[in-house]
Amino acid sequence: MGAWATGAASDAQMAAWCAMAGLRGVPYEASHAVVRALLGSGDRLELGRLGTTVDIRTTGGVGDSALVVAASCIAAAAGVIVASTGTRSIAHVGGVLDAVAAVPGVRSAMSVEEYVVQARDAGMVIAEPGDRLVPDERRLARLRDATATADGDVVVGVAAAARAISGGAGVIALDVAAGPGGLLPDLDHARAAADLTERLGAEWSRTVVSSPARRAEPLGGVAGHALEMKAAFEVLQGGGDPGLAADAVRLAASALGATGRDGGEAACGDLIADGRAAAAAERWIAAQGGDPAVVGHPGLLPQSRLRVPVIATHAGVVQGVDAGVVGAAARWLGAGRLD
Repeated sequence: MGAWATGAASDAQMAAWCAMAGLRGVPYEASHAVVRALLGSGDRLELGRLGTTVDIRTTGGVGDSALVVAASCIAAAAGVIVASTGTRSIAHVGGVLDAVAAVPGVRSAMSVEEYVVQARDAGMVIAEPGDRLVPDERRLARLRDATATADGDVVVGVAAAARAISGGAGVIALDVAAGPGGLLPDLDHARAAADLTERLGAEWSRTVVSSPARRAEPLGGVAGHALEMKAAFEVLQGGGDPGLAADAVRLAASALGATGRDGGEAACGDLIADGRAAAAAERWIAAQGGDPAVVGHPGLLPQSRLRVPVIATHAGVVQGVDAGVVGAAARWLGAGRLD
């Protein structure tokens, strides 16, 4: 990794390492060395002075931006500071930073100083704080995407750990998606990636609580940046997809529980029911440059100019929707990285 960072090793050699790590795995010491090198490529935040800070994120999934946004707003409503550097789209899965940018006026990129100030003053920020934090992780993500080496529990765990550790939050709640809707093939690989991320986080004094889950269909029944934000806002208003709402409450409760706060999922559900979660979302959107009215009126989000209804020719039951196929289609329609 160090040789690749300095240019002594080529992109082809680094891609070969990613492929080998995905197929055969590597010793923990090698994973630790890679994370150390990625962190060493830039600055690393420590947000402990701001108070109790959490970072809610995923390893990548189809529709998972809705989960991250909804769970983050619930946690912020509970009084902790939510600070997340998010992720960009990779392979067939979306990125929360790209979804956030779909809200008119909202900035998904800002300076490190702006990132810290917003976390302190607004209680929540989801943005990419300039190019000073783990620049080589972003470079690695582009390489993984271009060379079809985005999957594999080692590579996924290393990337998630480096990104989360650099962001400075003391607690990291991580959703690890497996199956067609994620970057990992099955729950065994998801658990391995989760265990690796937890172990790596502890090396840098981060508490990582991970939730491996199989995702065969798009989370919340949506794929696409604006649609995922719409799905998140609907949940925060007390409606939306029941499965997405349950997952968001669970993930927020996991993050809050790791900070030592009581209440669990019932308390998180109350934050939605009494409007505090939606209010937290409005404060966040306003602080990041957008119109807070979008939370209560998701129709203000961008909408496709072309809509093609698909009407069944006869009665039947839809037995499943392949999230991988839907994610790939969304990517080719512009919801992902194709460069």
